[in-house]
Amino acid sequence: MASLPPVPEAQTVARVGWHSTFSRGERAADVLQSVVVDLGASGAFDSVVLLPVNVAYGSHPGPGYGFPRRFRIESADDAEFSMPLVLADFGGADFQNPGSLPVCVETPGARGRFVRVTATRLFSRGNEALFALGELIVWRGPVNISAGAMCRTSSNYENAPTWHPTNLTDGQTVLGPPVIIGPTPGNGYHSLERQPEFSEKWVQLDLGTTQAIDEVRLFAARPKDFPVRPGFGFPKRFRVEASEMEDFAQRVSLVEFPDADCESPGDNPFVVAARGISARYVRVTATRLWARHNDFVFALSEMEVFSGGRNIALGATPSALEDINMPNWKLMFLNDGFTSAGWLTDWSGWLRGLSRRREVMQELAALEAAREPLVTAAFWRLGKWTAVAAGGVALLGAWWSVRQRKARRRELAKLRQRIAGDLHDEIGSNLGSIAMLANLASDHGDNKPEIAEIQRIAQETADSMRDIVWLIQPGRGNSSDLAGRMREIALKQLAGSECVFEAEGVCGPFSLDFERQVILFFKEALNNIRKHARARRIGIRLTQNGRDFSLLIADDGEGFDMATPRHGHGLVSMNHRAGLIGATLAVESSPSKGTHLALHARIP
Repeated sequence: MASLPPVPEAQTVARVGWHSTFSRGERAADVLQSVVVDLGASGAFDSVVLLPVNVAYGSHPGPGYGFPRRFRIESADDAEFSMPLVLADFGGADFQNPGSLPVCVETPGARGRFVRVTATRLFSRGNEALFALGELIVWRGPVNISAGAMCRTSSNYENAPTWHPTNLTDGQTVLGPPVIIGPTPGNGYHSLERQPEFSEKWVQLDLGTTQAIDEVRLFAARPKDFPVRPGFGFPKRFRVEASEMEDFAQRVSLVEFPDADCESPGDNPFVVAARGISARYVRVTATRLWARHNDFVFALSEMEVFSGGRNIALGATPSALEDINMPNWKLMFLNDGFTSAGWLTDWSGWLRGLSRRREVMQELAALEAAREPLVTAAFWRLGKWTAVAAGGVALLGAWWSVRQRKARRRELAKLRQRIAGDLHDEIGSNLGSIAMLANLASDHGDNKPEIAEIQRIAQETADSMRDIVWLIQPGRGNSSDLAGRMREIALKQLAGSECVFEAEGVCGPFSLDFERQVILFFKEALNNIRKHARARRIGIRLTQNGRDFSLLIADDGEGFDMATPRHGHGLVSMNHRAGLIGATLAVESSPSKGTHLALHARIP
């Protein structure tokens, strides 16, 4: 692909190509349509090139419009093709649409005066079918021997200048000129600006010696300061002549537009067939100039003259009636091998390269289409074995994870056991000793308040320490431990009062932090009842429904006025602990009517 010419920018041309009439019906695509090019004389040729058109219609984007799905190419010496030579036959299967790129058919050893392209399966457009081509070129070496040739067609959808049989051999294609885009010495040749429009301007080339001329190609300019104006300076009316005399006293007309305007070729070459005329000088005379702004000019970016397969304009001596002679416009740029856009390369070889690019692109697309199911199948197999391997790795990983988790649990249980033992043996023993000494001092008549306070603090600390040991003690289940521990706390803290404790559905599981906060909340609530409520009856109800946990505490104590600010920290502490586990706390109380607490939590 790197060695092939890049796809050129699509050209917009007024003379699009040739278009057959429409055929309709169920077998519309099978109607035969053909085009025949008369080369003027029988002779050998090297290749036939079909160039598509670019017309958008409906869902078709444009490039390749009307190109036949099946076709054959033939040559013959008689117009009736009584003994045709088949050059190529693409009738066995549908030909892939070429888009904007050419289809080059090599024909080594082929001869004939007539070349025919017959569409055996037409291009479909909805419920209609047609055959359309932009250009049909027959090459003999680098010379386009079909340039300006007469064409005969099976039918015509005429809409001149867009669609007409003469467009098939006018050199105007969607591809534009065979240019390698790059820096150029200048824009080309430019006359002086003149009024009026119908003024004669001429340029000519002195080929040095009399030679047989096969073809003349003219290229319009596209100057760097007017890049959006293709066809810059190309005359509306002109003639191309050849002569053996510098003053053209005797001359041969190659082509002439005396009374009607010539459609601008844009960036495409304007090809003039000379068919072996002998001459030393070639002249282009503009008779109606190109309109620029408020004046009229004549300009060309390049002029080529072919003889014997060679551009003999290179090295020829140019001359002109007049020359603007500016840095980008000089007479010497007329035949330097460059257009305004880049270097002119061999046209036939350029088209062969683009045709090969089309084939390679189609081959790559076919390989990609064939590769896709293979890749899918390979990924399926790979995925299957990967899944098996992944499953094995996952099982191994799960086994290892379970093993490590069990080991960590055993280590954690040992640590919790050691901490619980240390707390019980060391701190618990010391607190017990402090309480015992305080009791002995009290029994011996030492009734100082400090001794009583030491005894109270030691006892409360010992109770708290037992709660902590209970929480971290390994091997403890969750089904009834929390309810049982809360029952023990209630019986101890509410000793001397009538207490009813109920638990329903309390089965956990609970996190250590959840249990800790619930117990501390519960102890704070009971402590408030014991200190402030003077209650005789207390009811406690502990329930669990799925992940919904509730603790209800009601007493018949003195109660308090909810509207009166409280100075204690009991309610503040309970609200704080409820917030730590995401619970809600509702408190109802009034003087002489007791207090009701309702804690509702979502077990995390």
